Amino acid sequence: MEKLVKQVAWMFLAIGIITFASCSKDDPTPEPPQEEVAKAKLTFVEVEWHGSHPHDVDNPETVEIEFDRQMSPVGNGHVDLDEGKTYRLILTAYDSDGNEVQDEFVDDADIHQAFLLGAPDGVLDYTYVDAQVGVTGYLHVLEATETGFTFNYVLRHLNVGVKSNITAADWNNPNYTQFGGANDLNLKFDLHIVEGDGHGDH
Repeated sequence: MEKLVKQVAWMFLAIGIITFASCSKDDPTPEPPQEEVAKAKLTFVEVEWHGSHPHDVDNPETVEIEFDRQMSPVGNGHVDLDEGKTYRLILTAYDSDGNEVQDEFVDDADIHQAFLLGAPDGVLDYTYVDAQVGVTGYLHVLEATETGFTFNYVLRHLNVGVKSNITAADWNNPNYTQFGGANDLNLKFDLHIVEGDGHGDH
């Protein structure tokens, strides 16, 4: 009797191991976890743009907009930028402990890319700086707008191999979701391009 009990126990153990192995084999490979971002900030710093490169200016115009844990703008959620100027656009992202984490996006440049959406045609242009990630870049303000519009900064966590299909010209591609992945950040705020002093020559 004792021998029979042992045989039955071994049989159930073997079935369990086979079932576990089978389920493990069938499970799809999970997506890599998205970087944790508890809050974020976008900073616009005025520069002079000459041909294809920037120069710092004395006492530059600097504008910041912050976003809370829900990625909603803090404060009035409105930014004015001047027609004819170029701004260094910088993303700063923080984890729940207040540590800056935006460098993680650049470290994994092959699976991250920012898209800047929402502007009417001909109003903005953009130059990537950091391996086409968009944590840092240059926003060229080409034309004033009569009213504001919703500007949308998306930082996308791409599936492996997708980025090779994206070019720098896709910086404002409204169909960016065709590039498989998930969004690490989706920041929206009201942007108004006002008539400026014509500073800059982009």
